[in-house]
Amino acid sequence: MAVNFEVDEELECFLDEFYLPRERNIVPVDIINKYKNKLPNRLLEYWQEFGFSGFNDGLFWLVNPEHYEDVLDAWLDDTDIIENDSYFVIARDAFGDLYLWGQQTGYQYKVSPRNGWIIQQEGDCQEILNGNENEALMFFFGCQVAEYVNIKDNNNKPLFEQCKLIHQPLAYDEMYAFEPALFLGGEAKLENTTKVNIFAHLTMLASFGHKELLDKDGLIQKAFG
Repeated sequence: MAVNFEVDEELECFLDEFYLPRERNIVPVDIINKYKNKLPNRLLEYWQEFGFSGFNDGLFWLVNPEHYEDVLDAWLDDTDIIENDSYFVIARDAFGDLYLWGQQTGYQYKVSPRNGWIIQQEGDCQEILNGNENEALMFFFGCQVAEYVNIKDNNNKPLFEQCKLIHQPLAYDEMYAFEPALFLGGEAKLENTTKVNIFAHLTMLASFGHKELLDKDGLIQKAFG
């Protein structure tokens, strides 16, 4: 790690779950400058330290929001969400879930394209209003749990390691996908998985127009009927 970089408590929790990335993709200075005053300074420090890289062998990724602008537009353009704030994709997982950060609202939305869901979180409006956006950002990372990021097959077995063995590890622009997608009736089993380009695949899924906005109660209802 860089000499002047300090690991905060929440980041330590995150690294306990997801480990250091094996490869570090350096973030250009112009990208850092582009997102100053748009994203928390602490996130930009994470970028400088870790780059746009995959943690836990690619289960969870720090990403360049610029690369996800078109995908995010495809998923949010026909919703009221974009009227409320400016949103950026700051992270994604191996199965294509996108973690959004709003300038005024923080972590208020997660997009799960394989399910056709846009999941509303509590957000960080008050924290950001109080000038604590860095603390809110650190809390977001500290709350990530590898077991919950990894999805399970129909037999309740985690799929990430199985996919990695069959399809090989992911590159920055790749994800594991279900064919057919779960919202099209596909089943969460290994034989239905493949490795695809994340940008093309998520844009294609958005084109079906299947988008459900769910809050916490709605998500619980989906999970437990």
